[in-house]
Amino acid sequence: MKTDKKYKGVPLNDASLEEVMSSDFPRVYIHEVKDNPDNTCSMEISTNKAFDELFKKEKNRKRVSNKGIQEFFIELLEKGLAKEDGYDLKTLDKRKSSRKASKLYK
Repeated sequence: MKTDKKYKGVPLNDASLEEVMSSDFPRVYIHEVKDNPDNTCSMEISTNKAFDELFKKEKNRKRVSNKGIQEFFIELLEKGLAKEDGYDLKTLDKRKSSRKASKLYK
């Protein structure tokens, strides 16, 4: 498993892109995180089929769009940070990463 992509020394993923994309569990792979001049950040992500199906079900959509997935991902991240609706962020397994990172759970 290759998980060498990092942001400020913190691993972005706990699995390879291939493992994320082939998972039956809804998962997101983070390709890149960039700081913006306005103190926000931009993320480049890929979602697997299970995540896309979750998005369509939760948002009552027939198709997946980039904008819709982006908004849904941010919504889930915000719920995890606020511990709302049963969502939470937890530290990645320390055996898989040398630095602390977070994972969204429900």
